[in-house]
Amino acid sequence: MKPDRYQNLLDAIEAERASEEAYYNHVGQQSTLNQKVGAGIIWPNVKVVRKSFALGELLEVEVERTKYLDLPHKFKSGVSAIIYSDLEDGDLFKGVISKIRKTKLHIIITAGRKEELFERGAIHVELIYDPRPYMVMRDTMNNVIQSKDPFITHLRALLDDPESLNEALITPGLLKDNLPLNDIQKKAVSSCLEIQNVGIIHGPPGTGKTTTLVQLIRMLIRNEKQILVCAPSNNATDLIAEICDQHGLTTLRVGNVTRIGDEIGHLTLDERSRNHPEWKRIKKVKIEAENARNEARKYKRSFGQEERRHRNEMHREAKELRKWARELEDRLVEEIIRESQVICTTLIGAASDRLKGLTFQTVIIDEASQALEPECWTAILKAKRVIFAGDHLQLPPTVKSQTAKELGFEKTMLDILADSIPNTFLLTEQYRMHADIVAFPNISFYKNQLISNAKNESWTIKDDLHPLTLIDTSGCGHIEIFNPEHKSYRNPGEYDLIQLHISRSEERYLGNTIGIISPYAEQVRFIRSSISESRAFKSLDLEVNSIDGFQGQEKDIIYISLVRSNDAGKIGFLSDTRRLNVALTRAKKKLVIVGDISTIASNPIFEALAQHIDRFGFYDSGWSYMEY
Repeated sequence: MKPDRYQNLLDAIEAERASEEAYYNHVGQQSTLNQKVGAGIIWPNVKVVRKSFALGELLEVEVERTKYLDLPHKFKSGVSAIIYSDLEDGDLFKGVISKIRKTKLHIIITAGRKEELFERGAIHVELIYDPRPYMVMRDTMNNVIQSKDPFITHLRALLDDPESLNEALITPGLLKDNLPLNDIQKKAVSSCLEIQNVGIIHGPPGTGKTTTLVQLIRMLIRNEKQILVCAPSNNATDLIAEICDQHGLTTLRVGNVTRIGDEIGHLTLDERSRNHPEWKRIKKVKIEAENARNEARKYKRSFGQEERRHRNEMHREAKELRKWARELEDRLVEEIIRESQVICTTLIGAASDRLKGLTFQTVIIDEASQALEPECWTAILKAKRVIFAGDHLQLPPTVKSQTAKELGFEKTMLDILADSIPNTFLLTEQYRMHADIVAFPNISFYKNQLISNAKNESWTIKDDLHPLTLIDTSGCGHIEIFNPEHKSYRNPGEYDLIQLHISRSEERYLGNTIGIISPYAEQVRFIRSSISESRAFKSLDLEVNSIDGFQGQEKDIIYISLVRSNDAGKIGFLSDTRRLNVALTRAKKKLVIVGDISTIASNPIFEALAQHIDRFGFYDSGWSYMEY
């Protein structure tokens, strides 16, 4: 084991923690309400929709956004927040965002008085610094360093020097089952069934990685009682849980979810408990406890000895009943976990008390390219082998601290192992993109190993002749504008061009999904705000997001606004080829790239892209869309 490597990870965890704490302290204490809204850390003037109780007698509050409905925000399930009244003597409660859907979110109250919640004043929900993920990662790394487990020590050695250990190459057996997979996917499944320590399913965009994983899980369940399936984000965890459930696997989603009330609400521990026959008994005991407590509260000030004795008896009875209800609830939860074939949770969620003491033969980590190494170890410590799935040629995990980056915090297990161990299985047949759209990413990132399925290799928008288009705005005067408050760029001219291009194609686009993506959050904010004030796109199925926020998604039509336009040829983080790879691989039938090539082509990969489209696509001029 290389001690420096693991000390660097511990130092990186602390640097990232300190960076996030400093950010929230600065924004929370020094910003106005409007600045907080712009930073995406507050939902002001929310409406309390309803209050209910979750497992463990925790209060869950559902609120609805009433202002700034189209502005982007940083709220997501699993993060800490406060919900408070703007009155000087108003309530303030700390909690965790449990569910979020468009303009509504649920927050589970973890600290503060819960009686007479928010009876007056304007109510706000604001994100706060949450140290828990960093505490989990720190404790995890200390456990990894101290572990004597043969699998953990083997994986440590493999990460220290991937080429020093001779991992045995698995020869895949013949799958007797008629699985709905192509030959390459079947080979990956068959090989992963035999792997002793570590396997990797490398799934480029549209190659059916999730489909392959679910079939692998189905096969593993035949010989293993339970499988632990994790991902770095709640969204990715929800997706794999939903698909496992659709394939008839008894699936449990532990932790916070992003789409409760849609497809996976019934998979959560809360809903599985409420739908269990034993829940009626638990609920009855809770009601009896509440009745006893209310009976005791009837005695306020002046009362005699008999009343005092009765009050004490009621308090004691309420306490005993609540204890009994908790014991019944704990036994029920243990039973539900024990009977589940697939347990899905985020990587940090693998440290949940609900899963304490559980071990698994296999842990599968999906979207491993976006997972920090300490997060992965949290799940791996519970297993005897690990199978990673993801694409290390797309975006890495988000790391804010420059110190943490310098310590290698962005480098994932997938980055280290994918090109070094023999049991890495590349899925090569893609089912998403028109052949013209996938051609450049295939050449530039995947060594030309991808092939297009016959179903999608030629599909197009009706009456559209150009599935791959570049609109060069050089000389059009569409100059970037820097917002010093948000430290990000926008380019209004590029949006005007995109709006005109879409309006000219509106009739052809009806019935197709459309995405407008940009690397810059300021451009995303500007486009969302502009669209909300315009009637031009009302008839279209359109979504606007950052490139990072769009990873894992797809649309029939994608517009990419590159934003940067300056005489110095500066393109900032556009130079990250992994971000470009994500952007270029979201479109199914039509991809339109809008940018100033005189600026962007200062980078070799963009110069190559422009040359490729000039030769194989449709190279258009922004002057065609200038309105005089």
